[in-house]
Amino acid sequence: MMATANYSHHFSHRNIPFGIASSQNHEKPQAVSRLGNTILFLHDLHVHGIFKESKNIPENVFNQPTLNSFAALPKGEHRYVREKIQEVFRHHGLEGFPSASKEDADATTMHLPITIRDFTGTFCILVVRCIF
Repeated sequence: MMATANYSHHFSHRNIPFGIASSQNHEKPQAVSRLGNTILFLHDLHVHGIFKESKNIPENVFNQPTLNSFAALPKGEHRYVREKIQEVFRHHGLEGFPSASKEDADATTMHLPITIRDFTGTFCILVVRCIF
C-alpha cells in the first residue's frame, strides 16, 4: 500500500475534491475535502462560519454519511464551497482553517461518497450476455 504522502501533489488548492471520511476525532462519516495531506471536515468549517455568505447551504448538509444532499444542491453552491476553501488557503494557508477541522490524511478513513438507489444495470446485463 502506498503512503498517503505519495498522492499529496494531486490535492493542491487548484483541486478541491469532495468526499466522505471519518477518524478518531470525527467518528461519524461526513463530508470532507483535502489539501495536500490535510483532510478538512466541511461541517466544522460550516459551523465556524466559513460558508456563511451562502444562504442556500443547509445547516447539516456536511454532517451526513454521504454527499447526496450536497450533490443535489445547485452547482453554484459546489463552486462557492470550493472557492471559499481556496480563498482561505490562499490568504492564510492551512492555518486559516479551525484546528479541529483538520486532520492528517493518514489518520482518516475514506468511505463511499454517495448512495446509489434504484439503479438498473440494463447495460451491464447486455454486456454480460454478449461476453457469455
